[in-house]
Amino acid sequence: MTPMLLLSRHCIIYWVNVWIAPIECAFDLIESELERRGMALELADDKALRAA
Repeated sequence: MTPMLLLSRHCIIYWVNVWIAPIECAFDLIESELERRGMALELADDKALRAA
């Protein structure tokens, strides 16, 4: 039973990674284009960390 659960877990993780990869690639392209055009992209967490 445990090997089957591990295999299932591995398959789910692999499937999610394959499904997310094109979205992540598109996000990176959009982000790099915005940075090229001079838009500063900062997360709210980054600002809070810098203020502390």
